[in-house]
Amino acid sequence: MKKLWLLLAVLGLCLAGCGKAPQPVKDDHGHEEEEAQHAEEAVTLSKDQEKIAGVATEAARMQMMQASLEVPGTVASTTSGRAVVTPPVGGRLVRLMVQLGDEVKKGQVIGVIESTELAEAWAQIGSTEQIRDSASSQVKDAKSQAQIALAKMQSAQQTLQRQREFAKAGAFNTAALQQAQRELNDAQNDLLAAQKELAIHSENLRRLENLFKEGLVSKSDLQEAQLDVQKDEIEVSRAEAAVRSAKATYDREKNIADKGLLNSREVQSAEAEVRAAKLERERALISIRSAESALASANKAVSNARTTYRTYSGGASASSGRVNLIAPIAGVVSHLDVTQGQAVDRTQALCEIENLNSVWVKANVPEKEAAKIRKGVDVTVTVAAFPGKKFEGVVQVVGTRIDAKTRSIPVQCLVVNAGGQLKPEMFANVLIAFGESQEVLSVPESAVVKDGNELVVFVREGEGFVRHEVVVGRRSGGRVEIESGLESGQVVASEGGFILKSQLAKDDLKGHEH
Repeated sequence: MKKLWLLLAVLGLCLAGCGKAPQPVKDDHGHEEEEAQHAEEAVTLSKDQEKIAGVATEAARMQMMQASLEVPGTVASTTSGRAVVTPPVGGRLVRLMVQLGDEVKKGQVIGVIESTELAEAWAQIGSTEQIRDSASSQVKDAKSQAQIALAKMQSAQQTLQRQREFAKAGAFNTAALQQAQRELNDAQNDLLAAQKELAIHSENLRRLENLFKEGLVSKSDLQEAQLDVQKDEIEVSRAEAAVRSAKATYDREKNIADKGLLNSREVQSAEAEVRAAKLERERALISIRSAESALASANKAVSNARTTYRTYSGGASASSGRVNLIAPIAGVVSHLDVTQGQAVDRTQALCEIENLNSVWVKANVPEKEAAKIRKGVDVTVTVAAFPGKKFEGVVQVVGTRIDAKTRSIPVQCLVVNAGGQLKPEMFANVLIAFGESQEVLSVPESAVVKDGNELVVFVREGEGFVRHEVVVGRRSGGRVEIESGLESGQVVASEGGFILKSQLAKDDLKGHEH
C-alpha cells in the first residue's frame, strides 16, 4: 500500500495542471450531455505518466469459456502427502538427524534406535544359524556313511555272487579238507619229534642215574637231565592234544566234504554279510532322514528368528541391536515430538512429515448448485497469503450426501505442483468450472476494478481512459466474461485500473471544489 500511495503521489505531481478532458460542443443536445458525462468520467495521462502508473492495455476479445462457481474452501494434506514416523521397536533414540522444518528425501535416515529386543533377536539369529550349520554337517556325515554302507552292500552282493558260482562248481569240497589233512600231518609230525626227544632224554637220564650212583656225576647234572625229560613229556602231551584236535577237524571236514555241506556254508556266510551290509545301509538312510529333519527344523528356526528380527526392525535397515528410522516420503518435518537420548516405544509418534507439492482443497458447494459439479472438472484456487497467485486443480471427489446443517455437498479438489505454498488449514476461494464452454466476450480479471458497489473497466478513448460500468459472468484462466458494458475490440486498461480509478476520484473531487 505504501508503494501504491507513493505512486499516486508521483502521479499527482505529474498530473498537476492537467484538468478534465475538454467537453466537445455538439449540435444535438442529447449527445452533448452523454459526451459531457463520459468526459467527466475520463482520465487523460501522457505516455510517461502511463508508464509510471504501470498502465497496460489489451483489447476485449471473444473466447471459449466455461461457467464457474466460486465457493470457500480449506487446504488439507493428502493421504499420500502426510506420514507419521513411529519406531518399529521400543528402545532408546541414540541419534536424531533432523530438526523441525528440515526437508527430507524418501528413504533418508532420520534417526537411529538402540533396542534390547532387537539385540536379543539378532543373537537368536546367530544361535539358530549355528544349530542349522551343525545339522547341515550331520546331514553330510550321514550321507557319507550311507555311501560307505552302499559300497559295502554292493561288495557283499558281489562276493555272494562269486560264492554261489564257486559252490555250484564244487570249489569248496576239497580245499578245507586238504587244509585239515595238512594240519593233521603237521600235528602228527610234531608228536613224533616230541616223542623222539623224550626217548633220547629218557635214555640220557638213565645213564646219568647210574653214573650218579657210582659218584661219577654231580647231582646238578642229574637234575638238569630230569628237567629235560619233564619238558619233553609236556611237549609230547601238547603234541598229542594237537593231533587229537587236528584229527577231529579232519574228520569233521571230511564228513562235510562227503555230504557237500561246505559249499552251503560258504554261501550262507556270504548271504549273512549281504544282510549285515543292507542293515547298515538302512541305518544310514534313517540317519539321513533324521539329520534332514533336524536341518529342516533348524532352517525353520532361522527363518522364524529372522522374521522376528524384521518385525522388530519394521523392515527398516538394521544392524545388530540398532535400527535406522527411515523417512517414508519426501517432504518437510512438520512435527517433532522427540529428543535425542529419549526412550521410545513402538506406539509413539516421533515426527510427522508433510509433502505439500500436492494438497487437497476441501470445499462445500451449496445444495442448489450441487447438480453442476462433476468429478474431473477444473478448479482454480486462490488464498489470501498469495494475492494474484492462482493454483490449478481438478475435482477428485464429489460427496454423496448433503450436510444437514450447511445444506451443502462436500467436494475435494486435488491441487498438484503447489510447491509447498498451500498450507493445511488455510482458507481458500475455489472457482469450480461447470457446464459446456461457450464463446463469450472477455477481458483479463485485472482489468475489472471494484468501485463502491459497481464493477468497472477503463476503456481507451483517444488520449485517455473512460470509466465503463460492466456486468461480469464466468471466470476462467485469469479472464472474466463481460456480459454487458463493453464491446469486442474495445481496448481496456488490463493493468493500472486502480490508479486510474483513484485519479478519476481525485479529478471529481477537484471538480466539486470548483
